[in-house]
Amino acid sequence: MLQREIGQAPPALDAWIEEADLGRRQVAVPWERLRNRPLTLREKQVVREFYAADFHHRMNYTSASLLHRTIADFRHRVAQGVFGELGKVLDAGCSGGLEVREFRRKGADCWGFDLCPDLPDIAFPEVRPFLRMGGLDAIPYSPEDRFRTLISYDVFEHVPIDALCELPGELLRLGIRQVACIVSADTIGVGHITIQDTEFYTALFARAGFRLRTELTDRLREVPVPWAMHPEKEEIIWALYENTGQPRNGWNRVPGHLFFTRE
Repeated sequence: MLQREIGQAPPALDAWIEEADLGRRQVAVPWERLRNRPLTLREKQVVREFYAADFHHRMNYTSASLLHRTIADFRHRVAQGVFGELGKVLDAGCSGGLEVREFRRKGADCWGFDLCPDLPDIAFPEVRPFLRMGGLDAIPYSPEDRFRTLISYDVFEHVPIDALCELPGELLRLGIRQVACIVSADTIGVGHITIQDTEFYTALFARAGFRLRTELTDRLREVPVPWAMHPEKEEIIWALYENTGQPRNGWNRVPGHLFFTRE
């Protein structure tokens, strides 16, 4: 069933891996060939090694700059404005825990998880007790944790599609009621394995009884978003998302967000 829904299974042999000496030189991962299909175990291992060795640090996802903090604060305000009551929050793909830290500063009981093997080393010290290692297909928490809201920003496109398709079952197992996420459709971004449009995610979350909050489109399209730092004034530049020149996440004309609630 899964293979019929998301395309053909991968080839039996990972030829691109066989051509590389994994123990002696870095592998140039052919991202385009991995997209939108299940990955073999060896492919997943190499992809995970890429994140463990390079991605988090090179992309500076653990930065606590003014822009990063402002974005995290913006995401909290938007999620609270949409859902009203966040309850206990779980950050899927938390990286160093910036959102966890900022959400907790705002009073939310926020926790997180990420597959990065060096998570204890890259995480902000004050949120390390609230982070665990795990993936979307095996979230390292239990129903007794009583999470209400799942947040996930620029994560789903980095997850192999067969692992992503296990997420609805995990949401049901944990009793999640609402989801705020950002998903990039950028085919150029390094590490973007799953590139799908809004309809894919609408159908994916529908498996767990969630619906996309399309009625929010007109309300949120006029909300200014933190876009960049002014190079001279060291101030945040705010702009309507559709005017930022970065429409990759701008589905439904919402500023980078998709919101789901479970009926």
